[in-house]
This record gives sequence, structure tokens and C-alpha cells, in this order.
Amino acid sequence: MTIENGGTMNRSIVFVQIPAFMIAVERACRKALVERPLVIAPPDSVRALVQVASSEARQAGIRPGMRLTEATRLCRDLGVLHPNPPLYARAEAAILKVLGQYTPCIEPNLGGAAYLDVTSTAKLFGSAADIASRAEREIREQLRMDPAAGLAVNKLVSGVAGKQSPPREFLQVREGDERPFLAPLKVHLLPAVDKPTYLKLRELNFQLIQQLTEVSPAHIELAFGRKGLLLQRQARGEDYSPVLPPSSIPHLKKRTELAEDSNDIGVLKAELFRLVEASLSEIRRQGRSVKKLQIDVLYSDLKTARGVRRLLRHANQLWGWYSEAELLFLQMLSRRIRVRAIEVRFEDFAADPTAQLGLFEDRKAAQELQLTTALDRVRDRFGTESVRFAKAG
Repeated sequence: MTIENGGTMNRSIVFVQIPAFMIAVERACRKALVERPLVIAPPDSVRALVQVASSEARQAGIRPGMRLTEATRLCRDLGVLHPNPPLYARAEAAILKVLGQYTPCIEPNLGGAAYLDVTSTAKLFGSAADIASRAEREIREQLRMDPAAGLAVNKLVSGVAGKQSPPREFLQVREGDERPFLAPLKVHLLPAVDKPTYLKLRELNFQLIQQLTEVSPAHIELAFGRKGLLLQRQARGEDYSPVLPPSSIPHLKKRTELAEDSNDIGVLKAELFRLVEASLSEIRRQGRSVKKLQIDVLYSDLKTARGVRRLLRHANQLWGWYSEAELLFLQMLSRRIRVRAIEVRFEDFAADPTAQLGLFEDRKAAQELQLTTALDRVRDRFGTESVRFAKAG
């Protein structure tokens, strides 16, 4: 399937995904599950929510986020499978191995999905469309899963196209056709539209992507701040971000799994504090400062939440970073489900930490810098656990 106006592509970005990934993996392992109505839901909980629903289950009215008890009432022969993260991780690795035959430039995404930049591999494997078709076919034949794919000049449009493509097909959007392709689609398909933004868009009666292109930049910025300008760029199909393999993104990542799932804010804030404090201590020892923080939360029902915060300038002091991290974290905790794990990831480093000295314009800030430096020296001499804060706050 192709949408085109006769233009030619400069970049060739393929997005590959497996619809209802976890169910597709389970069916690849057990043929008896094929064509049965299935859901993935956590075990041993009367309040369990559906995480993934097969197309057969969706036809019965079942949707992700629905109570499992309600789902079983809607469909008496519903098959309930429990999450199997190790199996899904192996499946993701197998998919990346197949895709890696066509380009080394692969950016993995959640749920077995990935972006591929095949711009420079056409001489080896044929056109980008040929590569997308071959990759789909090999995943189907070797792994017994039905992928869908999108092909476009950038990640934004290829990602949306892949999510609109039926299984066993790929949707190609040629250069110049990004805007008409996106125009009739729902606004929630744009990557910048998170839940709060979506609710505000609905409140302002923005339903289709085309509507975002029909208002002036001044009006959209007034309603959404600088994010409004990003929404307009995405609505026009503009995206210049490169496909980045994980190893090409310098980062520092730390993760903790709670001894017991919890929704106690005090417990969760203490865990976050320890992660941020340990990360920044390591960043300072490396002589660096950092500008971007990503927090990932894993709930007990295996659903995830992600938030990102950027500072105006690079910094590596706990007193500045933790307040931003806590604010982001509390904004993310919109569910009443217990939390199982928290992960922090720092990116966008500056080699020279003295770039932040302009921040220390008052006596208190200077004292906090001196204290941090002294604590780092103690840890370097006696170990990282020799000094710990009594509480987060």
C-alpha cells in the first residue's frame, strides 16, 4: 500500500511493529491459541486489568485497561494469559536479529517494535520498499508473527504509518505527502500528545491532526506554550531526529525493584531519591554535568509510565536535580496501582561541569556545592555506602 505524489525519498526510515505483541509471541509458541479470543492480565488479583487484547477479544468489546472480571463476562470463552517478560525479551531479541541483517542503524522501541534507517543499504538489498517487504516476510516465516510496517522519510511519519498499517502489509508515505497523510488522522497519534495534552486538545475541540495546522503559531503557543509549536511541526509531518541505536546515545541508567510492590508515596519518593542521588554522584565523579532525565515506572500489572524532564542548563547537583525529578515523578503517578520498579536515565552530558558555576550566585547554593564536594570525597575514600541521606524530601 503506497501513498505518493511522485516525489523521491531522501531518507528512508522503516518502522516495524508486531500488533498485540505479547499475544503474538504467545501464539508463536502455542498454535492452539491462534484465532482464540485472548487477553494478557496479571495473575492472582481480583482487580486485575487487561493489558493486551487480541483482535478476537476486541470484537467482543474487550479493551486494554478493562477489569478482567468485566472482560470474562463479555466473552465466556476468553483465554487469560499471564505476562511472561523473559519470553517477550527473547522475542524482541529475535526480531532485532532479523532486522539487523538489513542495517546496523536500528532504534528499538517498546513491544518488539523498531525504527530502521535503510537509506544507505539500498545498494545491498534493493529499494527501501523491498527491504520493508523482505523484513516483514522473514519475521513472519522465521518467528511466526505477523508484523506491520511503515515507510517514510522520517521517524514520525513512518511510526504513524506503521501503526495504521494492517498486519502483513506496509504503508509507504512518499516525500511530500506527509501532511495530507496525517491530516485526516486523530490527534492522539502524534508522539507529542501525552494524556494531559490530549485532554486539553479535546477541551479545545482539536480532534484531527489537520486542525492543528489551521491555527496560527501564536494561538497554538498561547494555548500549549512551546509544546504547541512542536505539535504544529509534527502535524505537518516534520521530524529531523535520527535513528539512534541504544549504544549511540550516551547515558547513565539506574534501576531499583521494590522488595514489595507499593503505592506509598513516601516509600516511592525515597527510592527515587536514592536513584537520583547515586546517579548524580557518579556523574560528578566522571567530571560531567547533565541536562536530561527520563524516569520509567513499572506497575504491578506490568503497565509502564515514562516521563522526561530537561533543565535549562547542565547541572550535576542533587539539590537542583531532585526537586525536578520529584515533580516529574509525582505527575507520572496518575494510577492507583502499586509500583514494582523505578528506573532513572540521565542523558545529554556536558564534559565541563564548570559550565554550571553561574548557578551559584547565592551563599546557600555555594555552601551546598561545598557540601556535595565534601561528601563525594568521603565516598571516594570509604565507599559509596559510607554516606547516605536519612530521607528524601
